[in-house]
Amino acid sequence: MNTKKSFAEKFSKWYIPLICRHKYAALAFYILLALLLAFPILVKPGLKLDADLSHLLPEDTPSVKALEESYERFGSTDRFMIAIQSESVELAAALQDSIQNYIHKNWQGDFVSTQVDNDNQFFKDNALLYLPVKHLENIRDNLEDLQLEIGRKNGPLVVDLLGDGPADSASSGDASAKKERVWFDANLPMELGLPEEAVSAFDAFFKKKEPVESETGKKEWNPKAYLPDSLKNRLIGTPEPDSTGKILFNAVVNAKLIKPSTDYEFVTKILAKTDELLAYFRGKQYPVPTRFTVEGTYEGLKEVDEVANDSIFSFGISLVLIFLLTAFFFRSVKGPILVTGSVLYACLPTLAFTALFYGKLNPFTVFVASIILGIGIDYSIHILGNAQKLLNKYSSLEEVLEETQRKMLKPFILASFTTIAAFLTLLVAHFRGFYEFGIVASMGVLFSMMTSVLVLPVFVACMGGIPAAPNNSLLPKSWSEKQIYGFFKRLALIGFVLGAVSLYFAPHVDFEHNLKNLRRVHTDKVIPAAEKKISTKVTRATNRAVTSTPAAVMGSKPEQLDKLYDTLMIRLHDEKDPLLGSFLTLKSFVPPADSQEKRLEVIEEIRDLVEARVFDKAEGEDSTNVQTLRKLAQVEKPFSAEDVPSWTLDLLREKDGSYGKIGFIYGDFPSWDAHALHRFQERYGNWNFDGERLRTFSSQFILSDVIESVKADSFNLASVIVLVIFLTLIVSFRKPSMFLAGGISFGMGALLTLGLLGALTYFFEFGKISIYNVIVIPMTLGIGIDATIHFITSWCSKSNEGMNLRQLFDTTGRNVMASSMTTIAGFVGFLFTTHRGLQGIGHLACMGIFMFLVTSVVFSMFLCGSWLKKKDEKKK
Repeated sequence: MNTKKSFAEKFSKWYIPLICRHKYAALAFYILLALLLAFPILVKPGLKLDADLSHLLPEDTPSVKALEESYERFGSTDRFMIAIQSESVELAAALQDSIQNYIHKNWQGDFVSTQVDNDNQFFKDNALLYLPVKHLENIRDNLEDLQLEIGRKNGPLVVDLLGDGPADSASSGDASAKKERVWFDANLPMELGLPEEAVSAFDAFFKKKEPVESETGKKEWNPKAYLPDSLKNRLIGTPEPDSTGKILFNAVVNAKLIKPSTDYEFVTKILAKTDELLAYFRGKQYPVPTRFTVEGTYEGLKEVDEVANDSIFSFGISLVLIFLLTAFFFRSVKGPILVTGSVLYACLPTLAFTALFYGKLNPFTVFVASIILGIGIDYSIHILGNAQKLLNKYSSLEEVLEETQRKMLKPFILASFTTIAAFLTLLVAHFRGFYEFGIVASMGVLFSMMTSVLVLPVFVACMGGIPAAPNNSLLPKSWSEKQIYGFFKRLALIGFVLGAVSLYFAPHVDFEHNLKNLRRVHTDKVIPAAEKKISTKVTRATNRAVTSTPAAVMGSKPEQLDKLYDTLMIRLHDEKDPLLGSFLTLKSFVPPADSQEKRLEVIEEIRDLVEARVFDKAEGEDSTNVQTLRKLAQVEKPFSAEDVPSWTLDLLREKDGSYGKIGFIYGDFPSWDAHALHRFQERYGNWNFDGERLRTFSSQFILSDVIESVKADSFNLASVIVLVIFLTLIVSFRKPSMFLAGGISFGMGALLTLGLLGALTYFFEFGKISIYNVIVIPMTLGIGIDATIHFITSWCSKSNEGMNLRQLFDTTGRNVMASSMTTIAGFVGFLFTTHRGLQGIGHLACMGIFMFLVTSVVFSMFLCGSWLKKKDEKKK
């Protein structure tokens, strides 16, 4: 007879008597350990939140390399904006200067340049030099045509020898008939790549249109109508008045900062300085109501703080719900105090490990405490539930704890090993967010298991014992073993039918590409008037919205950017690419010298022509255009970069003061469309001129790369995780019948979960995989096998040879349901956040874990009653 004791038996016989004899000393030891673990979390190094998505991508990712070069050469490509709204147009303009001076005085080292006054007089003076020759020739031809028309009207003997017959006849028949001239289309300046600030110089040539009336009969609002001419290129405009009828004036101060909006620590610092700036200017007295806000990309980074608050909020909700659920299952208050205390203790070493190993939480690991709260409580529930079964079998608490620890150590190691293995498969991912989450979550599972084995018995001993087990059966008392087996057999058959249906819907599982469904839901809470957003979406000259996150293309010499300009001109003007909105390079502001010389030749013809006295008799719009051309045609020499206003060069200026080697491309697509964002990145994020690959950076490209990286990793990882789990089952169970039972239960859980997600996507566009909830996939698969392991291990254990199906369901089944429901409760808190991406974590986790719970119970009970029959039952 083999009397050799196992490791579990040796350990339990040593550890449990030790802590029972010195329970308060053991409690003091673990309290002291908790304080030591809290030090790296709260003090040094201190656990911080890093929301910079670029830190989660591999360092050799092109967008990350471009980001680093952008830091060094340019600073930020995102716009930081302080918006002003006042009832006084003069006050709004004066405050622009005051805020700019404040930034220059108090933000030294944090900004590259600021922009307030976009004086476009230079562009008015040199407007014609921006037009290609063919458009200048069109203006010249219009003047000649107008000259002939005036001559016909004022002198009947004037004849156009080159005109065609019908036209001449029409003219002679009606001297008052006027030919409608199109000097050029209003969209032409943008199509030619002209800077927006130059466009208003051509306003005189645009066909004047009456304000368009909407379906309600209301005229379209002109945001520039109430601005004085001197400020039309400086202020944003006037929003349409509300019911009060007050005219308000919007202005903005733009600042180019040294770091982009993806750098969370820098943005936190800037937003703190901004709060001081706003407090300073809001604290002053003004003759009319005036308010200030922060707009643009940086303002949105306040959401990072809201995400951190959401993590605390969801943790609190989950903790309360878990406490109530465990109170229901254990029918006592002591039970939930013990299990929640144990799992909360497990959070301490998990967070301490994260602080020491990584020093920060990322957007994926920030919720690890909530996740561990749900996952880790399983072990404590099983310890307490199994101890309750042994209360009537042993006379002392020490014996109960010793036997419980001995029995549960092996299944705990198996269950934690499969869950950890599932999380560790994330190490093969390219996306570092997965990598870090896999490490942290794996350590959380390990610490949760160790805490339930080591710390929970100490809590039990100090609190005077274990609450009595519920006496009620979860199944009707009148049911026989045969009826119980028949019940689960019918449920299993229904499950197989639903599995066949799931095969149809499973392919419809999709990835969420609508980023609006991953953003925060705006609540109806009342926002103070001083904090309401101020519109900055109207540009100074074109009334056109411009994104605050362009793509910055960085070359090593100006000639490369000139070639980029030429390529973009073709894509915008000839190819009419719908993804391209506009672009800006030095060539946009300064046409090549040889082109200017050719244009000057035609301009000279226009100047000689327009000075003719006959044009003094022009009428209406023609007269206005003639007067404008007489001013514009006075330009006599080309200009260079040194001649243009300094603020224009600041848009392209690098930190070392040089310019001409950086350009900006603005997309024209919905910012929420991940598909369009990826297409824009593919088309405008890769440039090669003169055999050199140019770096292209945009914070939107970082997001696009994160999405593509997550998509590429997620479904591949799911396959690897499934393979790892099945290999774990082979090693753990060894017997083919036990392995097949576990495999079928797990496989049906995965199939039905996919079918449910596919059906929700097919019918409701709900339940999609996203960059947020994709971390739930390995966790759900890892947890999904735990329940099956507990069922099969308990049923096949030699110490439970006399167990029947009712006892299996009332003991292991009760514990499995309690642990799974509390795991679900750990994710319910996510459903109460206002961030839809975080809500998706809760949706997928709750649905997936619940589906695996149902399949584990149904198929494990069915297979235990069929394939895995007890030997004495087989003899019958």
